[in-house]
Amino acid sequence: MSLKALVRLLYSLVFALLFFSSCSSGFNYSIDTTLNPYKIAPLTAMLNIEAEKPVSATVKVLGPIAVEQTFELNATTIDIPVIGLYPNAINKVVVTLDYEGGQIKDTLQITTGNLPTHFPKIVVNTLDRSNMESGMHACDIHFANKGTFSSGPIIFDDQGKVRWYLDLSFAGKMVSPFQRLKDGTLLMVSRNVIYEFDMIGKPIKETSINSNYGMHHDVLELPNGNLLICVGKKNSFITLEGKYVTSDSDYIILFDRKKSKVVREWDMAKHLDVSRSDLNFFRPGDWLHMNGLAFDERDNSIIVSGKNQGLAKISWNNKLQWILAPQRNWGKSGRDGKGFETAPYLLTAVDSLGKSYSNEIQDGRVSNDLFDFPWGTHAPKRMPNGNLLVFDNGTYRNFENNIQYSRAVEYKINEQDKTVAQVWQYGKERGEDFFSTIVSDVDYLPKSNTVLVTSGYIKKGGNLSGKIVEVDYETGKEVFEATLYFKSENGNKSSSWGQTDILYRSERLELKY
Repeated sequence: MSLKALVRLLYSLVFALLFFSSCSSGFNYSIDTTLNPYKIAPLTAMLNIEAEKPVSATVKVLGPIAVEQTFELNATTIDIPVIGLYPNAINKVVVTLDYEGGQIKDTLQITTGNLPTHFPKIVVNTLDRSNMESGMHACDIHFANKGTFSSGPIIFDDQGKVRWYLDLSFAGKMVSPFQRLKDGTLLMVSRNVIYEFDMIGKPIKETSINSNYGMHHDVLELPNGNLLICVGKKNSFITLEGKYVTSDSDYIILFDRKKSKVVREWDMAKHLDVSRSDLNFFRPGDWLHMNGLAFDERDNSIIVSGKNQGLAKISWNNKLQWILAPQRNWGKSGRDGKGFETAPYLLTAVDSLGKSYSNEIQDGRVSNDLFDFPWGTHAPKRMPNGNLLVFDNGTYRNFENNIQYSRAVEYKINEQDKTVAQVWQYGKERGEDFFSTIVSDVDYLPKSNTVLVTSGYIKKGGNLSGKIVEVDYETGKEVFEATLYFKSENGNKSSSWGQTDILYRSERLELKY
């Protein structure tokens, strides 16, 4: 046994003795503490509490930013999770037991280890808590792993201290996107496996999907609990210049969580021009590079983000509704290019009075101060007012590589008239300091009327970082900003896949079980 492990064992024995001795007060109970019970959530613990009478429990992790949660279990034997421990610390955790006729309160001490050395340095640049959405800062982060990625979602507090993380390195590949479903389940996927955990890392369910599909980039929970998932499909081809080319990232599937099976699919090549290559600089088969989905409950439609094409909306019964993208070079739809003309579905850019902009703007050759198309988009969202919010990466803006800014942008779409107006944006004014060629995210936070913007891959010289900014929707003023300085410890720091750390998305999340 190592010296460090021996010290931890001695701590546990000492505090167990202290607790048993404290029971001489007249109410008998015991508390057994297990740190990181499932070996993948090092800043969590499980308390096994046995008492002579049924009890409910409240646990509070003390510190500059305390984390407290109450569990109304009312039993003589209960298991209570502890979430939000500080790393590399002897954490004081107050346990309050309520029982019929009284209450007893004691303090545990739980010792945690260091964070992994490859975690980013987190600096909180701006903090105006009175105007922010409540909760902590959850990051869907992936670490360089010599050509692959090792996933480790983290949650940090307002001081930039990591208070929770999962070590998903056991998967041996990227597992994403990290999200908490309506029922509290943590869900992420690899190419062929859906993983479900609770907040202390307990595996709830692991489901292998039909091997004909490979999941990537986005998984969206529907109101009924089922999942919409971006996938590639085996043996899928498109025809380019008379040749068959293998395609990827161009199907959507509907996954029934209760039955654990794929029940429906949508083929995006049916709706778009697969030969349009103006923004595809990697390989011909990656014509769309689908990376985000939004569901519109008003008409059960799906909004799709394709990095190499733009945004499109399809109905539940698989009909194209509109395309939001620069209008240059749109031809016929279909995997063989023999479908319908796509041009009539393109939205026309208009100003606040409904007047159309010039042809140069419609084609994407130039931008206007009051309107710009999205380029290399990510993370479409429907806002409560019905408008569309999206992260505009700005890659190859105006079909050039020298106009570099990223932004969150809101569009108002008139589906009947097939027009689109830009009504709000943030980020353009920050220029290259906020420019992310890949990944990134945006969310509207309704309680505070703010917008959370994540620019997840900012390169400046030899430095690589990600930024999370919360912006007041009315004033455009930053109420929160944090910078994550990546280390890319297990990569060569080139822009190659799996050689640098990336911040894919972030969310505002309550740190609770």
